[in-house]
Amino acid sequence: MSVSEYNLGANLVREVIQMGHLPSAIFNICLLIFAGISAGTQSPRKISPSNIIVENDFVRVSQLDVPPGIKSSFKVDPGRAAVVMRLILQEPSSDTGSQRAVAALRLDRVLFLGGGEIYNHAESAGGYTLREIRVELKAIPPATPFVNDAVALDSAHNKVLLENDRVRIVHLQFPLGEKGPIVDKRPRVIILLTDMHAQVVKPGGQPEPRDGTAGTIYWSLGGSQATMNRNETRLDNIVVELKGK
Repeated sequence: MSVSEYNLGANLVREVIQMGHLPSAIFNICLLIFAGISAGTQSPRKISPSNIIVENDFVRVSQLDVPPGIKSSFKVDPGRAAVVMRLILQEPSSDTGSQRAVAALRLDRVLFLGGGEIYNHAESAGGYTLREIRVELKAIPPATPFVNDAVALDSAHNKVLLENDRVRIVHLQFPLGEKGPIVDKRPRVIILLTDMHAQVVKPGGQPEPRDGTAGTIYWSLGGSQATMNRNETRLDNIVVELKGK
């Protein structure tokens, strides 16, 4: 099985070249190569073992932080599949339209691997610490009602990054105060890229608060709900949807 991938960095380099900024792009690439060589001359450091964050009948989700100059490797168990996400840890910044400081993660790469495939994480030459999140798919969940698709009904807030017959990976973003319609949700893993201060409303129900800090990982079963972002921070999540039988 071939590896499916969403690569933000490659997309940005391609856009820079198309815009006619090739000399700048070559200069920046040279800086990255030099930084990588410099990192390679330092004493080798060990990487901490991954921590299991969520595990149930359907997924095992683990994460580890990868310092600059360090490589990691991950082999998918035979008979399983996995999603691997690489996030860049960013310094806290002030959210647009809010005085609240937000510690954020930035998505760098998403890959889907089949059983027995190996992911080799290249060294970070940009001086960033990377967070690697591994979502191992243990079993296919039962199918849930999925008529009102958020991607189709609310494309302004939901962007598909990668999709195949096992998963769909969606980047969900809600600016301050914005809300979406009632949509159907698959069983899913949710990764918060920023602090979350939202409300959800289920059909016939009352608003329920949803709060969390950047970097938190949740598991949620399928259902129907509308999402509204409160006027505190930008809502920015990555959602790994599991397609049912």
